Amino acid sequence: MAAAGEGFATYQDIADYFNSLEGPSAQDRIDTIVPFLISLLPPPLVPSPEANDASDSDDDHFSLTSSDSEAEEDTADRSTYFPAAWDDGEDHISCLPDDLLSDIISRLPTEEAARSMALSTRWRGVWAATPLLVDDAHLRGAGGYKEISVVRAISRCVAAHPGPVRSVRITRVSFYEQEYALRCLVASLAAKKVQDLILFNRPWPLDMPLPDDILSCTSLNRLYLGVWRFPETAARPPAFPNLRELGLFHTIIEDRNFDALLAHCPNLEILFLAMAYYCPSRLHITSHGLRVVAEWVSSIKEVVIDDAPCLKRMVVNTVSDQRPIKIVHAPRLEVLGFLDLQLDMLEIGGIAIKAGMHVRASTMVPSLKILAVKVRLSDSTEAKMFSTLLRCFPHLETLHIMSIPSYSADSVLGMKFWESLGSCQCIESHLKTIVFHSVLGQNHESFFLNYILKNGKVLKTVGIICDEGVDVVVETGLMAGSVGEGNAASGRSSGRDVLFCAASKCLSFLKVIDLSVEDPFCVLRHETVG
Repeated sequence: MAAAGEGFATYQDIADYFNSLEGPSAQDRIDTIVPFLISLLPPPLVPSPEANDASDSDDDHFSLTSSDSEAEEDTADRSTYFPAAWDDGEDHISCLPDDLLSDIISRLPTEEAARSMALSTRWRGVWAATPLLVDDAHLRGAGGYKEISVVRAISRCVAAHPGPVRSVRITRVSFYEQEYALRCLVASLAAKKVQDLILFNRPWPLDMPLPDDILSCTSLNRLYLGVWRFPETAARPPAFPNLRELGLFHTIIEDRNFDALLAHCPNLEILFLAMAYYCPSRLHITSHGLRVVAEWVSSIKEVVIDDAPCLKRMVVNTVSDQRPIKIVHAPRLEVLGFLDLQLDMLEIGGIAIKAGMHVRASTMVPSLKILAVKVRLSDSTEAKMFSTLLRCFPHLETLHIMSIPSYSADSVLGMKFWESLGSCQCIESHLKTIVFHSVLGQNHESFFLNYILKNGKVLKTVGIICDEGVDVVVETGLMAGSVGEGNAASGRSSGRDVLFCAASKCLSFLKVIDLSVEDPFCVLRHETVG
């Protein structure tokens, strides 16, 4: 059995490790993990039948709650704006251009799209030319899933379609005792130039290898793999010239294969690792196109950003022991977090960041705008490290703090401690927003906040996210004269006003990869201010 931190070669190693822990069995843990991983995935291109059944549309509300008279009035109102179509017995839809008909078909569930061939010879031609979309959620029978029949249905659907394959999403079946069908399916997808593939295996109890033909899917733009053992790349190097988005979820991949995979994705923009248990054991990034790196609840021993000139976001959430995070070259990095000051040992420009050190220009990341940290504010060592860290990001505009309880006997002694550390450029000249996550309602949080209020000359907003059961009331409103000179708590400052407001957690994978979302860590709720 592999010990934690030594890496896992097979899922049996993971099972043995889980079974060595107190609490749920390995199978129970895996059965919980897989639905969680699937919940992180991008939404399906066509909603599943369950989503349609659970529709919460206005029409559903109307039909269930409106009276007959209300229904008549509503129908009359609708007819004013949406007059009934002229029924002349002609098929006007079939007269639409082929590209529009193809777009309509591509938005239908798999079975409904295939049935369009029965409409006319014209529709058969359109169906044949429409890129195929397959989702195992659309192939569910009335009696529930039968994995063998679903896998066969998917394989037949792909094989029978004469055109290319746009998207395949398989998240609900196990490939247990279906290795041959799996190999045929993946080979067929490679031949049909699949563009978008989400392929998960319901693993228990099988240690399922991913077929080598996955390395030949050269047309892929997006690839998400869940709960597989990645194939060896030495004899058959991967070829993903068009791949822009890659997600590996709870997938065992050796370091050499992971490095080879990244090296053969020249246009990769988004990389997402979830629940990677020491395999890969390290994440070394050298990519001229990568813009987002996310590591979710993983145990990776080392993260190194060697050369990433386009990288804008790096979101990390480790569950491992102490590990280094090295930033060598990332001149456009704007978002970083959550750094755990107890576990993540930051290194910038080849220099380890240590509490109380003199921060030079070579250890600064001037591009960073948003920083999220996990810190024990009652621990003097971490507090000093936190102060030093802020000096590394001189143009920081938004700071997220997740306050972690500390059981250390050494604790911060009020405002004098923070004042002794002095201020820094980002607090005085650039920091506009600070958000407290998981507020504990303890004095050391108040001490730090008062320190920021006193020294933050451009601070505009303080957001508060409270955990359930914490007795803290957040009243939205302006705190007059609280920033700049003087004592922030007394209100005798002549500085700017600061808005205090509640905030909502919004950190999700979709927010992280969406660069139009300015701050992926939270949403401030200040719309209630009068």
